[in-house]
Amino acid sequence: MSISAAREIYGHATLAPDAEIVAGSHGTWKLTYTAGSKGVAPGGRIRVYTESDTDWGIPQFQDPAGADYMTVEAPEKARVGVLVQSVTSLVVLVCGQGLKPGEKVILTYGDRNGGGPGSRAQTFLEAKHFFWVAVDADGSSAYTRLPDPPCVSIVGGPADRLVVIAPSTASVGNPFRLMVKAEDAWGNPSAEYTGTVELLADGVEIPEQSLRFDRGHSGVRWIEGCAPSQPGVYRITATDTRSKLEAQSNPIVCGEQPEPYGLYWGDYHGGQVAMAGKISDFFRYARDVAAIQFASYQRNDHAVSKSDWELQQRAECEFHQPGRFIAIPGFEWSPRTGVGGHHNVYFRRHNQPIRRSSHSAVQDQSDIDTDLPHITDLYRTYRNTDTVITPHVGGEHSDLTHHEPALEPAVEVTSTHGSFEWFLQETLEHRYKLGFFGGSDSHTGRPGDDRPGHQHRRYAKAGLAAVYATQVSLKAFLEALKARRCYATTGARIVLRTEADGHPMGSEPTTDSPPEISASVIGTAPLESVELFRGLENLYTHPLQTAPASNRVRILWEGASRKSSYSGVIWDGSLNLAGGKITAVEKLRFDSPRSDIVDRSESSLRWHSVACGYRSGVILDLNAEPDAELQLAIHTSLITGPTYGGHGEIGPRRMSCAPAERVSFSVSLQELAEEPVKMDIGLLNRKVTVSLAPEQPSADTAEFAFTDPSPEPGVNPYWVRVVQTDMEMAWSSPIFVDYVSSGE
Repeated sequence: MSISAAREIYGHATLAPDAEIVAGSHGTWKLTYTAGSKGVAPGGRIRVYTESDTDWGIPQFQDPAGADYMTVEAPEKARVGVLVQSVTSLVVLVCGQGLKPGEKVILTYGDRNGGGPGSRAQTFLEAKHFFWVAVDADGSSAYTRLPDPPCVSIVGGPADRLVVIAPSTASVGNPFRLMVKAEDAWGNPSAEYTGTVELLADGVEIPEQSLRFDRGHSGVRWIEGCAPSQPGVYRITATDTRSKLEAQSNPIVCGEQPEPYGLYWGDYHGGQVAMAGKISDFFRYARDVAAIQFASYQRNDHAVSKSDWELQQRAECEFHQPGRFIAIPGFEWSPRTGVGGHHNVYFRRHNQPIRRSSHSAVQDQSDIDTDLPHITDLYRTYRNTDTVITPHVGGEHSDLTHHEPALEPAVEVTSTHGSFEWFLQETLEHRYKLGFFGGSDSHTGRPGDDRPGHQHRRYAKAGLAAVYATQVSLKAFLEALKARRCYATTGARIVLRTEADGHPMGSEPTTDSPPEISASVIGTAPLESVELFRGLENLYTHPLQTAPASNRVRILWEGASRKSSYSGVIWDGSLNLAGGKITAVEKLRFDSPRSDIVDRSESSLRWHSVACGYRSGVILDLNAEPDAELQLAIHTSLITGPTYGGHGEIGPRRMSCAPAERVSFSVSLQELAEEPVKMDIGLLNRKVTVSLAPEQPSADTAEFAFTDPSPEPGVNPYWVRVVQTDMEMAWSSPIFVDYVSSGE
């Protein structure tokens, strides 16, 4: 059927206004459906939905003065009702006499007539955000999707901060590229930023030290030809004096000569977008905005059609640019945890066939006989091939009782789902030789630099994979992963090196002497702790010589709800200060915009925080005497992800919260000067820690060499965990030292 014929028979839809929408802004939009010649019979339906993993405000009908209030206009005798199915879909039900040709239904998103602020647009940019409309014209439950759906562009808002990204490793005489970005409050590049940024770096020649942004730059500028003049560690500062925005780059470690392995950043689990036509935008964001050197598009396999797979492969080849950026080909094998759980599959060659776990969301069943429904089928198929597979915690966490050492070199331990030290610990408990890396598992088209938005199943900003590789190539990045020359961070480009008797991260040396483990850390912020582990045992904590501040108190909370996917914790806390005043409050890792300070006075504070696995908290500046007392009360709720189809064994999946531990305690400043107060409140490291905050600035570098006095006979996995004072983290892949006692 032609587009014009479909419009004539089934109708058409429009959206007003259809101008650019600033991400996260509130507004009012009218979606108008006009019935075609077929009309809509009694019992018919009109579905409005988006394929985007949006966090747009969910329409509500009860509070005209509240946000996201929706109203509906339709012919009176049609007596329409509206069913909001989810954040992505609603259905208009025609309950009366039906719609005649030419009659209209108008949905007003964010109706402000009752005093409400409007509807909140999604918080991430999207070049084409579609409002798809499908019509069940005769009430048979068979929908026809209308052609030419309303479409808007969502762009970044006002600049909230500057970001400077440089290579982590460089050498004298070899110029590099530098990116300067203005971000909005949601982590998008600011489309409207028009400032001038002054760049300063002692020891690095920058061709454009005064960098002018106009709207055509969309908040991102790259500078070619930056050249370090001598060896050292450099950081480049960017300042916009008019807007008072300032930023410092990640550390740049410059040597006299190029090292055999450069330190590169990427996203092995870059996630997905639901519409395959947007895959090129996905890779373009990774390369040009996130400023990473590689990304892999990992769509859930049961939703990948043959045409989607062809589009993905074309995009992977288009962005295969050795020396600059690599789109690693692959897919996400995505069954339930009971048969293995989600795993990422990577190919070291382009144009390989997909082998799905199922065809549950694919209409064309012609190749269903190629499915691999169980993890053992996946292993058997790719054994002795050049394929690489990695487990992770995502929509369904991987079952680590299954493992194929020749195929699986590393696990993802942090992503937008949260940070999962329990998953890391499981690999060590099983005595697997697995490395660690971070990723995004982004569904918003922002690989390498995603933020959780208002979604109820994302609790953290994207992690990153740091890899030591010989060059920017597909072969080099997968070889580095196979060799475990990689480590995980929560998104900060922390430089971390570890060795055991000169053997690098991820290696498997054998020794008959107690091994010396060395590490060096160059942070993006002052360091909180640097710890060396052997398996699950903390062997050594490096002293950082930081002193507590007498008038600053830090409250941290951490932990997860369960060993599974969608395992966030909601922390509702309150504090009262007796004998002093709160003069300032600083938030730590309030990654989700649902997290915030909800009330504050000179002597009290209340917060609502949604987090998963990582440490989040607040720092209070106080004007108080030593005997001033802090009175805390914290209630927790645990996020779960049950399904509600059938008897609960199938979808749709809904996020829900279960009331959990509650705690109340008091502590004085004098007591905190003696030692921190820790309150363990549940499993999976759920706890609250109150302490005096460290003085600023403290060291942002650390280096140590530690000889294990009592290595265990057999394989000893040595790894390092780094925590910064801003609660950004890094985990090195282990070095698996096989210790053979000289007396044996």
